[in-house]
Amino acid sequence: MRGWVGSRGYSIQGVFIGVVSLLVWCFLLNRLPTKDNLVRRGILIPTDGVCVAGCDDIESATHLFLHCNTFNHLWSSVRMWLGISSVPSGELRHHFNQFTKMAGMPRTSHLFLTIIWFATVWVIWKEKNNCVFQNMISNTSTLLEQVKLNSFL
Repeated sequence: MRGWVGSRGYSIQGVFIGVVSLLVWCFLLNRLPTKDNLVRRGILIPTDGVCVAGCDDIESATHLFLHCNTFNHLWSSVRMWLGISSVPSGELRHHFNQFTKMAGMPRTSHLFLTIIWFATVWVIWKEKNNCVFQNMISNTSTLLEQVKLNSFL
């Protein structure tokens, strides 16, 4: 199946890719509405700035996507699924570059790894929103399955 076409002739896959690309762009610029950014803008009070996953750290983009125990396990699972190993980076841009341009991997795999990285970021963001709005959190294996599904849409 090439892609789902909506009633107005747009591709659902194209819209999804656009939304995820926008999310990643905001993510790399630290413009996501994470709790630390909402506190900085005066939308939340400082005591409401803790991570939604319950780890009692301040919820920043770096913490949420790279250091939070809940979501850090997802990155480990993705690397195991792909059969690759790496030392996790402490900065968002370095993590992106390290993951998508693995040393020793053929250049043709860079796009594939970029898509998987985007899908993982998307799944983490959606799960963060599930924590906030549904008051529930999925286990790592469920999140990994969502990454796999979103990687091959």
